[in-house]
Amino acid sequence: MKKLLLSLGILLIFCSFLQNNTQIISGKFALDTTVSLIFSGDIMGHSPQFKAAYNPVNKTYNYDACFKYVKPYIENADFAITNLEVPLAGVPYSGYPNFSSPDELLDGLKNAGYDVILTANNHVADRGKNGLERTINVIKNRELKFAGSYSSTQQRDSVYPLILETKGFKVAILNYTYGTNQNKIYSPNIVNMLDSSLIISDIHRAKTLNARFIVACVHWGVEYQLRANNEQAKFARILAREGVDIVIGSHPHVVQNAEYITDNGQQIPVFYSLGNSISNQRKPHTDGGIMVKVNINTFTGRIEKISYLPVYVHKGMLDNKYQYHLIPTPDFIKQPTRFLIPSKDSLSLTYFDQQTRQRIDQFPVLDETLNTK
Repeated sequence: MKKLLLSLGILLIFCSFLQNNTQIISGKFALDTTVSLIFSGDIMGHSPQFKAAYNPVNKTYNYDACFKYVKPYIENADFAITNLEVPLAGVPYSGYPNFSSPDELLDGLKNAGYDVILTANNHVADRGKNGLERTINVIKNRELKFAGSYSSTQQRDSVYPLILETKGFKVAILNYTYGTNQNKIYSPNIVNMLDSSLIISDIHRAKTLNARFIVACVHWGVEYQLRANNEQAKFARILAREGVDIVIGSHPHVVQNAEYITDNGQQIPVFYSLGNSISNQRKPHTDGGIMVKVNINTFTGRIEKISYLPVYVHKGMLDNKYQYHLIPTPDFIKQPTRFLIPSKDSLSLTYFDQQTRQRIDQFPVLDETLNTK
C-alpha cells in the first residue's frame, strides 16, 4: 500500500510539472525546457530626454515611444533586466551631473516589458538619501523587482540575492557598483559595492536559496574606453571562479569587448559593458548599446544559446513627434524604409553597428523569430 501511495505521489508531481512546463506543438506535447533572459545597458535621463517625453498639452511625460521597436525583443524573454542609472527623486527634474527623472520613465520600462531594475551604479545617490529611497519605493509601487540598493539591511536581507523563478527554475541576480561618485550613502541605506568578500558571500547565499543559474551585473570600468581594463578582468575571473554563470557589465557608456572565461571546465560569458540603452550621448560609440539574450536549459542549468542585438539611439520624428527611440540595427539594415532616419544618422547607425560587431565577434547576433522563445 505504501509503495502504491508513493507511486501515486510521484505521478501527481510529474503531472503537475507537465502542466506547468508543456506546450502543444502540432497536436503533440513538448516540454518547455528553456528559460530566457534579456539584458540591456544604461538607462540614462539627460534633460533633453525628459523634455522630449513631455506633453505640454496635458503636462505629462510618456516614454513608451523610446522602446517601440525593441519591445518585441524585450517581451519575448521570460525576464528582462536593465540598469536604471538615474534616481527617480521627484521634482525638480535634472540631468547630468545630479540626475532625477520623472517616474514615467519607469512606466515606459514596464510597458516595454522589463521585469527587473538594477540600481547599484554611480548615480544612485545623486539626490541623496531621499532620492535613493524614493527610487526604490517607485519601483516597488510599479510592482517591478529590483536589485542593487536598499533602504535598510532588513530590506536587503529579505529580497537579496534577487531570485527569479519560472517553470520551477530559479535564477539569482546579483548587482554591484564600483562607487557612487563620492556621494555618501546614509544609514540605514545600503548600496552593493564591488567587494570580493561580499561577492563570495552573496554567491554562497544564492546557492543556499537553490538558484540553478547565477547572474552578476556589475557597474565598473572606465567611461568611454572600448576595452575592459585589468580591474574588470580580475573581478570577472573572481566571479567565474566562485560560480557565477554569466557576467553583465555597465558604466563605460560604450560597448566593450566580450569573452569567455574558462573555469572548472565551464565557459563563462563575460560582457564587460553593454553600452547605453538610451541616452542623449552622441559621440561615436556612445550612441547605442547592445541587448544580450541568454537561453538556459532548465534540465542542465547551463546556457544553450546566447546572442546579442546592437541597438542605436535615434533622435528624430516618430509618430509625428520628436522622440528618442531605440532602433535594432539589424532590423534597419534589413528594412531601412521602415524607419524615418536622415542619411547622416543612417551613416552613424551603420558605423555603430559595424564597430560593435567587431568587438563582440565571438558571439552571434540575435536573429531569432520574435514570436518564439
